[in-house]
Amino acid sequence: MKNKKGQFKKSKELLDRKIFPNFFIFIILLTLGGCIGGNGSTSFKGILFGPTNNLLQSASINDSVSVNYSLSPYVLTKDLPIDPIQPSISGSIEQCSSNPTLPTGLVISGTCTITGTPTINQPATNYTITASNLSQSKSATIVITVNANPPAALNFATPTFTFTAGAMPGFAPIVPNYTGTITNCTSDIPLPTGLSLGTTNCSLSGSPSTTQGPTNYTITASNAFGSTSTIITITVNIAPPSALNYAGSPFVFTQDATIAAIHPTYTGTVTACNSDIPLPAGLTLGTTTCVISGTPNTIQPATHYNITASNASGSISFPITITVNLAPPSALSYAGTPFTFTQGATITTATPSVTGTVTSCNSDIPLPAGLGINGTTCAISGTPTTTQSATNYTITASNAYGSTNTTISIRVNLAPPSALSYAGTPFTFTQGATITTATPSVTGTVTSCNSDIPLPAGLGINGTTCAISGTPTTTQSATNYTITASNAYGSTNTTISITVNLAPPTGLAYTPSALVFYKGVAGAATPTVTGTVTSCNPNVALPGGLTLNATTCTISGTPTVFQASANYTITASNSSGNTNTTISIMIFGTPPMKTMQTNCWDAAGTIDATCVTASSAGQDGKLQKGTNPSFTNQTVNVAVGVNHYITVDNLTGLVWKTCHEDRTNSNCAGGADVYHDLASATTACANLNAGTGYANRTNWRLPTISEMETLVDFNVATSPRTFVASFPGTTGSYYYWSSNLYLPDTTKSLVLYFSSGSTTWTNKTVAGSLARCVSP
Repeated sequence: MKNKKGQFKKSKELLDRKIFPNFFIFIILLTLGGCIGGNGSTSFKGILFGPTNNLLQSASINDSVSVNYSLSPYVLTKDLPIDPIQPSISGSIEQCSSNPTLPTGLVISGTCTITGTPTINQPATNYTITASNLSQSKSATIVITVNANPPAALNFATPTFTFTAGAMPGFAPIVPNYTGTITNCTSDIPLPTGLSLGTTNCSLSGSPSTTQGPTNYTITASNAFGSTSTIITITVNIAPPSALNYAGSPFVFTQDATIAAIHPTYTGTVTACNSDIPLPAGLTLGTTTCVISGTPNTIQPATHYNITASNASGSISFPITITVNLAPPSALSYAGTPFTFTQGATITTATPSVTGTVTSCNSDIPLPAGLGINGTTCAISGTPTTTQSATNYTITASNAYGSTNTTISIRVNLAPPSALSYAGTPFTFTQGATITTATPSVTGTVTSCNSDIPLPAGLGINGTTCAISGTPTTTQSATNYTITASNAYGSTNTTISITVNLAPPTGLAYTPSALVFYKGVAGAATPTVTGTVTSCNPNVALPGGLTLNATTCTISGTPTVFQASANYTITASNSSGNTNTTISIMIFGTPPMKTMQTNCWDAAGTIDATCVTASSAGQDGKLQKGTNPSFTNQTVNVAVGVNHYITVDNLTGLVWKTCHEDRTNSNCAGGADVYHDLASATTACANLNAGTGYANRTNWRLPTISEMETLVDFNVATSPRTFVASFPGTTGSYYYWSSNLYLPDTTKSLVLYFSSGSTTWTNKTVAGSLARCVSP
């Protein structure tokens, strides 16, 4: 009863859902062509329209159903749309289902048609398909297998690949494009070592470890149902080197010392290695290993080098620093030690052998005098000047980095003298004349020297130098002497010749050289002379009454004539030579007259227009009484605000300083009188010549007495008897110095006394007279 109620309920639902919505259509169709079965069937058949898809369906109520899939089993391909699987059906089907659920991607319709695209693989699997209607259901079993889709359209987006050998980490997997399912992936030839293919997706991955040129590979993707292929090209380049490192930098090497090879560490392959600047001379850089090796032969301070290791793909650099120090010297040695040298003989340079560079060389104690040691070669050279017994010396060669030493022995013996020689032989000496010492040249040390026969009287020979010196006291003709120089080790000799001649006279001199005699008065003048005089002569005859001694050159006698000052050359001689001097002789009678003479004349009274042979007496220039004087006073400006004052004698041409010395200004009122002796008066006038001179004149001097007398004015009877308008400041109270000595007593000098206009004398060392200066 319960089942019937349920069946009724379902029938009612069917009427509500299927029939009533289409009731009017049903009546029309029934009227047009349907009928209630008259064949005795118990079933009602009708035409029904489905409300959702407007498809015409048949419905059977209490009708039998059958379903059959005649083509089972079905083999499908994953991911490929299937052709609809339609069963043969009898009866009316209201719904259809599968147990278990169809493979993913497949669906079953209400008519039990299977459609879709399977998306998974599966082996043969049984499915129970159940078709049902209002009255019953029927089932059919089918078998469905879903096989993998054979792969197709395999391709890589970029079929050409370039990798770097040893690059770590490797590249991200490269997955190709394809359709279908891949269960296996292969290459026709092995991929580069380190690369692999993904088995189920043909992805390319890994890190190649070997290089190769462009190589083609056929990649095949397959599964049990088929395969597909594509061609790719792979190039594997060498990796650029990396991680270059020199452990131990900075490096300090020693010049000329072979270094331990320095091997760097690096990653990758190096085909070339270089430095940005050349390594120190003697060191090399391995072209493919970057190993530094060799023997540096020059020193250098710390220097930076950039070492670059490279190959075709790139490079890596590493900075290092290299210092090359000087090697300390070593193995110093002198061939020939112990040494025996000879005093005074230049030695053969003793040059040692030594390894390394020497910057300083010295001995622990001083080498023998005359020998020296080279500061950089340690060579010993020179000429020993003293003897010594065998002595040890420690010689040390060093530089900034160390030193080496060795001990040598040196003995210096005395050399026998040799090569004795006197420059200048044969010698000619002069009796009584100290000779220039004749010092010979000789090699070696002389401890004794002598002559085979005595040297000329007055000469001697030095016992150790063989020098001949002295003053020969006798004459002699040329004589040979054998001179021998010796010491304990031997001797040497030479022959010289010595001649001693008479000395020629020298130094003939008369004091004073200006001689004054008086007519009728006996007088004499004896000269000084060195040497022996055998003859004495004047160049012209002496004045009448005077004679010249032939061996003493004394002039003596009683003059018989008057004579103005005249010059005579007196020559004293002997067989070896002569000497001469020039003197002047004047013979007075009475004091010179004031002649007013303006011409020159000689002793014979003949006028001499050139005044060459004229005597001073012929130009006395004294002013005769009654002659009008003529003076001009001048002011000379020598600098700004500086004036000098002079008075010119228009008759004599003499230029006088207007004021006597130590007085100043144009009127001589400035300054004060200073009293001089003869020497200081002479100096005072000479001082006027300093620089450009007083009044620009540089020949100022003390006047002669004759020049002074031209300033006496005998036309006045009062003191001072001079031309005071032209010579202001002149005093008659003191003497004025002249340059003439008082000949009878040369300790005195002539002076002028303007109080009387007379000439007198005074002691030349007494500072009691004034000085007036003249510029001729």
